[in-house]
This record gives sequence, C-alpha cells and structure tokens, in this order.
Amino acid sequence: MIVRRLRILAITCCLLCLPVGNAVADLVVVVNARCGVAAMTRNEVINIFFGRYRQFFNGREAQPVDLVDAHPDRARFYAKLVGKDLSEVNAYWSRQVFSGRMQPPQKVATPEEALKWVTSNPCGIGFSELAKADARVKVVYELSP
Repeated sequence: MIVRRLRILAITCCLLCLPVGNAVADLVVVVNARCGVAAMTRNEVINIFFGRYRQFFNGREAQPVDLVDAHPDRARFYAKLVGKDLSEVNAYWSRQVFSGRMQPPQKVATPEEALKWVTSNPCGIGFSELAKADARVKVVYELSP
C-alpha cells in the first residue's frame, strides 16, 4: 500500500514537471505596419513609453498607447521592460504631469483596442501578445520571458 502511494506520488511529481507550453503568452511591441519602423532597441521602447522620445529614429512622431491599470498585461509589460511595478510607473507619470513636462500615453481597456489604436494612427505604437499581432502591425521588439 505504501509502495503504491509512493509510486503514484512519484508519477504525479514527474507529470507536474513536464512543460505544458507558455501559460502566459509572450508580449511584443508593435507599430503601425506603414510607419517605416522595422525594429527597435529596448532603450528606444523605454524612451517612447516613458515620454523621453516623441519621435522614432526616422523622424516620424510616435503615438504610443497603453492599457489601463486593471489589465494584467500592463503590469507584465512594465515588469519585463523596466523591472518596475505599476505603482512605480504611475508615480513616474504623476511627477511628469504635475511638473507640466508631459502627458502619459493614451490608455485603452483591452489589447484589441490597443491594436485598433496602433492601426488607426500612422505611427501608433503599443504592445500585445505575439499571437494577436497580425499583418496590420509590425513587431519591432520582443520582450524576453
């Protein structure tokens, strides 16, 4: 009886260790496919999303879009991009707005709305799950898992 339970326990542990695919989809930064931007560095993405750059390297005005705080992809995006949680990101933007320096990116409620924003603005830039990025957008940066 004990040997049988140990066997079942061992098999269960082995099964739990098997990879089952990505439980959380990879996030990517996308731009409007007609914007003329083929790739971006991590620093360029950071500078656009934190308002330090207002233009892409080709001189076209960047039009970033963000998700609302309640959406879990927003927290994942900033954690992977800069290693900060949402309270730190929001504090940064509060300081920028209070000092009159700049405004945060436009926020939308869902990733689908973010993709719509990117595709309807000539140089829209946002983030999405890789699987949702279609021909209307160009993946310019992949956030490492």
